[in-house]
Formats: sequence, C-alpha cells, structure tokens
Amino acid sequence: MRRGRAFAAVLMAGAASAGVEAQVTAPAPAPAPQAGEEAPRPVRRFMGPDGKPLPPEIQKQLEEQFKDTPLPDGPPAAPAAGGDGKDIVVTGQRPHGSVIGDIQPERVLNPLDIRAYGASNIGELIEALGPQVTSDRGREESGPVVLLNGKRVSSYAEIARIPPEAIERMEVFPEELALKYGYRADQKVVNVIAWERFSSRIGQLSFGAATEGGRETGGVNANYLRIVGDTRMSVDADYNRSGALLESERDVRQAAGSEEVGRFRTLVPASERLVLNGTASGNVLGDVSASLNGRFEANESRSLLGLARSPDGTLDRSNPLERETDIRVAHLGTALGGQMGKWLWSFTGNYDRTSTSTSTETSGGGAPDRARSVNALAGAELVASGALAKLPAGPLSAAFHGGFETRDFSSRSLRGGVEQSADLSRDRGRVRASLDLPLASRREKVLPWLGTLSVNFNVEVEELSDFGTLRTLGYGLNWSPAPALNFNASVTDEEGAPTVEQLGSPLIVTPNVRTYDFTRREVVEVTRISGGNPGLRSDDRHVLNLGLQAKPWPKTDLTLSIDFTRSRIRDQIASFPIATPEIEAAFPDRFTRGADGRLLRIDGRPLNFERADQEQLRWGVNFTRPLGSLPPGLEGANVRFMSGSSLGSIERKLPPGARIVRAEAGSPMANRMEGMMSRLILSLYHTWHLEDEILVREGVPVLDLLDGSAVGSRGGRPRHELEFQAGAFQRGLGAQLTANWQSGTRVSGLPAAAGGRAGDLSFSDYATVNLRLFADLGRRYPKEQWLRGLRATLAVTNLFDSRPEVRDAAGLTPLSYQPAYLDPLGRTVTFSLRKMF
Repeated sequence: MRRGRAFAAVLMAGAASAGVEAQVTAPAPAPAPQAGEEAPRPVRRFMGPDGKPLPPEIQKQLEEQFKDTPLPDGPPAAPAAGGDGKDIVVTGQRPHGSVIGDIQPERVLNPLDIRAYGASNIGELIEALGPQVTSDRGREESGPVVLLNGKRVSSYAEIARIPPEAIERMEVFPEELALKYGYRADQKVVNVIAWERFSSRIGQLSFGAATEGGRETGGVNANYLRIVGDTRMSVDADYNRSGALLESERDVRQAAGSEEVGRFRTLVPASERLVLNGTASGNVLGDVSASLNGRFEANESRSLLGLARSPDGTLDRSNPLERETDIRVAHLGTALGGQMGKWLWSFTGNYDRTSTSTSTETSGGGAPDRARSVNALAGAELVASGALAKLPAGPLSAAFHGGFETRDFSSRSLRGGVEQSADLSRDRGRVRASLDLPLASRREKVLPWLGTLSVNFNVEVEELSDFGTLRTLGYGLNWSPAPALNFNASVTDEEGAPTVEQLGSPLIVTPNVRTYDFTRREVVEVTRISGGNPGLRSDDRHVLNLGLQAKPWPKTDLTLSIDFTRSRIRDQIASFPIATPEIEAAFPDRFTRGADGRLLRIDGRPLNFERADQEQLRWGVNFTRPLGSLPPGLEGANVRFMSGSSLGSIERKLPPGARIVRAEAGSPMANRMEGMMSRLILSLYHTWHLEDEILVREGVPVLDLLDGSAVGSRGGRPRHELEFQAGAFQRGLGAQLTANWQSGTRVSGLPAAAGGRAGDLSFSDYATVNLRLFADLGRRYPKEQWLRGLRATLAVTNLFDSRPEVRDAAGLTPLSYQPAYLDPLGRTVTFSLRKMF
C-alpha cells in the first residue's frame, strides 16, 4: 500500500476560501489484467487528519477533482520490525515553525481561532489574549517573548504589525521554554507560525470619541507584507492624533476661589504619533536566515497645568501654564539564525536611541523649565542550543547565551536659571547557561509509570560597569504524569540593578499637582519633583512558582490552569508612594510643609524599600469550540482563508501542491464548512492575592496592602481580581466581550481632619465591560466585488461608563479622587474600516 498526502483548499462559493489537509490513500495493487481486459480505474480514499474517511459528498467531489492526478510514487513503507508485515510505518518531520525541544504548548490557536478575535495585527491579538500570555513571575506582570516560526526576532516591533491572516497557527508555551532561547524563565513564550506563502496590502481608518464629549481620536494605517518561503518583506506606517480633555469637560469640582481653573487643566493631554516600520528577511550564506528591521517613532503631547499666581496671590487667567513633550525613537535591529551540526544558533543585534525634550511653564511670563535626555543603547546576543548527550529518557539538552550591551544616558535640565546635567554610561556583559535533564519518559518507555519528568538548571552572571557583578540562579522541574496533565515548579534567585533612567533622569518640576494629603485629610496643589535617584541600590528577588495545566478531554478544547507564586524581595526598587502618614514618617525629607502644616512639595524620585513579600494564587479556564456541527474527520483540519477577485488570483496564493475544491453555496459541504469555520471562545481567570506586605524602612511598621495600607493612588491591593472573555464568530460576523472586576480596598487609620473625624478612605469594587463587534463584509456580501477583504469594526470601551468611587468616613469624595481623575475618558466608541487588497 502506498500512502501520500495532498493539501486541498476548499473555496467557499464566492467568499473566503479555506485549506483542508487530507490524506489520499490508494488501495493495494490489484492483479494485472488479462489480455483484452481494460485496466481497472484505481479507487481512491480521502482521509481526514485523524485517519478517518471524509464525508461522502466531500469524497465524491475530491474523487472528481483528482481523477486525472497520478497516485504518489515511491516504494511502500517498510513494515515495522517484528511485525507481521501488515502494519504501515509512517514517519515525518516536525511541523513547520516548531520550537526547540519537546515542551508542550499550553494553548494552540489555529487560523479559525485567530480569526474569531477580530484583531488587525499580531500586537492586537496578543493584547486580546490578555491573561493567557502574561506571566506573574517577573518584576512586573510582563508580556510574552514572541518568536516567529520558532526563531528569535531582533525585537517585538519586527513582527507586531503582521496581519492575523498571515498566521498558520499560534502556540503559547510556559516560561521554561524561554530558557532555550536565551531569556530568563519569567515570561511566557508565544510562537507565531506564518504561512509559507502570503501577500497582502492593508489600509485602515479609525475614529473614536468619548460619549461624554472631548478627546476625539483619529488614525490611519497602511501595511504591506509579502512572504515567500523564508523571504519576508514588510512596510508599515501608522499615524494617530488625539485631542485634549479638559477638567471643565468633565465638570470636575475645583477648590474654593478657583472655579474657572478647569478650563486651563487637562485630564488627558493632546497628542500626535507617527510610526514607520520596515523589515526585510531571507536566507544568506546557504541556510542562514537573516532579517533587518528599522523603526522610527515620533510622539508629541501638550498639556495644561492650570494658572500661575500673581505676586498678590490671585490667579493669572491670561497666561495658563503649559507643558510640551517631544519624544523621538529610532531602532535598527538584525537577527541571524542557522544550524551547525546538531546545534541551533541565533544572533541578534540592536541599536536604539530615544530622545525626550520637555518644556514646562512654572510661572506666568517667566522662562520655562527645560529638560532633555538622550538614551542610546547598542547590544548583541548569541544563543546556541542543542543536545550534549543521549540519555535513556531523552537528550540532555543545553542552551548557552552570551550578550553585551553598552548604554549612554545624558540629561540636561534648566530650572529657575540653574542648569543641571548628568552623563551616565553602563556596559553590561552577561553569560547564561541552562540545562534540561530528562529523568522519565512515556515515549522512550523509561520509568513510564512516572510519566514524563525532567529537571532544569540555569545560571546567569552579569557584569555591570557601574554596579559590579550580579548573579541569577534558577532550577525547576516539568512533570507530566498523564498526557492531559502537566505540573511545573521553579525557583529563581535574582539580583537586579536599577535602570540608568532610574539613576539619572533629569529633574522635572511640575507645579499645581492636585494631591490628597492623607495626614491633614485635605486636597492641595503641590509642586512635585520627578527624575532619577543616583543613590538607588540593586535588589535581590527570590521567586517560587508552582503550576498545573490540564486538558481533561482530548477531543474538547478545554484547558485548565492554576499557578501559585511567592516572591520575597529585598531592597525593592519602587516609584515613590502616595503621601500617607506612614510614608511621611518613613521619609520625612521627601516632604516639605509650610509654617501652617500645609503640604507644599513632594520629592517623588524612585527609592528602595527595605523588603516586599507577596503571595498569590491564579487559576484560569479556556474553552473553544465551533458553533455548528463539524464534518466527520475534519475536527482537527487546518484551514486557511484566502480571497481574490478570481479563481486564478487565489490559485497563485496557494502553497505548492495545493488544490481547490469548489463548494456550492447552500450545499451540505458548504454548510458543514461554515460550521467548521465558526467559533465560540470563553476564558475566565481569577487572581487571589494572599499576601502583599512592604517594609519601607527599618524601624517603621510593616505596610499591609491587603489590610488598610497603600502606596499607590488607587488605594491598597485588591484581594480578588477577575478577567472574563467571551467571543463568537460565524458567517463573517463576530463579537468579543471582555469584563474585568476587582474587589474594593481601603486606606485606614487616618488622622482626623480639622473639625472632622478619623476614619477610612474606601475604594469601591470596580468593574469594566468592553464590547467589540466586527463584520467581514466580503463574506456577508460575496457578489459585491468592492467589499472583498473589507472589515468594519465597532468597539465600545467601558460599555456601562463605570468609574471607581472613593469615599471618606463622612461619605464624601475628596477633590483629588473625583471619578474623572480616576478614569477621565469613561465610555468611548471607536469605529474602524480595514481593507485588505
């Protein structure tokens, strides 16, 4: 018996087309015909990816389609050793774009799943996946490492604008895979696999506004992408402009005697942004892949800071105070990758330059304060991974990483006629090694009663020119006692230095910053100082993570996960907290008060806390299924969408060896395919914060952020947080609903205000709901040629216009905690049109 494989693209009558991978099976050779007899026509059977026969109507159409196509040539597969000669051994290679090693993905999204999110590019798609791709092991909840076709890229910006139609599948991996690519194990890994042939030209227009008025936003985007095998070319341009939102447009209450100030204070500044991005990639020097990416970004913003006071103390309404900020970002990056023997290697090099200029008026008619900083970073990294030895349970694999970067940071500030400057530099060299040791394997039948078990070790040494030597040590295990169950554990001890910006950013003085003084229980307008703190120390983090992932039913796309994380940080580097009595007692030199006790100035530069301890438990469930019934044998089919003005234009986009099978509208085949292309997506994540304590300085009480203490303007830490997503897509129409909720917090033990009473400041529970509706108009109206590839999207952020509420013991809201300060925009509506040519 001979077995081959064919790829068929099913064209949905006049609309988008899809690709279905199927097996073409020929029967065993029949006896040779006798003289005068006609040779029998070979009978073909078409099998789905699971090996089961396709439905009769699809079988019939495929038989007619391939009646003149010769059967695959080549010798029949050799029988298995020790077999009876009737078994067929089918061998193959890893799927295109697979990652290094055998760590299994937590989630796999096929083109149908991706299409159901209605995203315009990879960046939007990863943002929509939200908690599924974020990790809580790092210094902050961080986004994922993103690979393209199982390889590193020079930077995320290189692939962020790739349209979702170019994606064959997307895989989400646990943090342990990051070690194999030279990263620390504190970020999840997303592997994006692109189609080997793809071409698109996309234009997009968008407009949005808040339903309460103000802050209108408009944007335009143009994107070109062409992929042919390992060659990729892309160009992207993006422009956005947003208007300012004034306090007067939200009826913000003002302090007595300054009722008109709202017309001269912005809640959200006016802004303008332009981004240009281009990438070229291909093979050089044989099988060595190479890419080159360039990016330029310009951001400008303008905000109003209120009114200056005349020498007699009255407000000068003729000359409002302004701040203008201009940011320029340039990036150039390259990535090389190849194989040397059994070792895979990759090299990345990047140069980034960011310049920031700020002009701030602090007094009417006087010269403005000015600040400028330039941050330049050049770096290179080399990663090699492969097997050191073959062990009974699998290969002993290792990854080695070496990198070097140099950073120059210069800042200048002119404040009150006094100039200050700082010129800092930092050279960083680092080496990192990780080792994976397999102990048991179901596949290799080594201690199979244990399932699959491996342990990993990693060590990193960094040498910083301004901080000396820093070390990181980590170890963990991955255990899969059953195919549907996976457990992982990791421990990390890490030393980290403050950034150059935290050390040396220029001093910026901002007047008229409305602040709630927790000590006197009053709202005041203070002068706030921001910038770098050269006295910062490095911190030391110890993180324990335990995780469990399960997929209870093999044929149901339902995944469950639960993670426990505990962190202990010494000398934590943090932004300066809010002005509570506890903070002021710990850092009295950071606060300036007048003779009457009124708060006048806050030095808000970063600082070190003595220690911080956190524990949290996070669980989640993800469920995906088609809305309709599936054709038998096509439950796991790989489907690709394509559109074109003619059958020939679609054929030119197909991979080599692909075929097109026409399905008439309304036929059983077309109806079943529509069912297969629909999607229902549900996701729910719950985070339970068990502990969150900070000791800001020795000799002062510990701050319990879960029980009445706070360091941020939004109060303490919510004990519970929920993130819910629901999505549906069918026949070109889609909807996405996201809801986020957090429990309330409080700041307790506050002293009494003058003539008032002591009590808590309570922050209410807070929930937001976002809705996104989209329609692929070309699929809805296939006869209208001009609608092909056109998508209309209506997005409503904060659907119910909800805002946090803050109340004191008397039930009143302090001026600085008015809802408009906590959420200036409220409900916003955005409409966009996206056309793929």
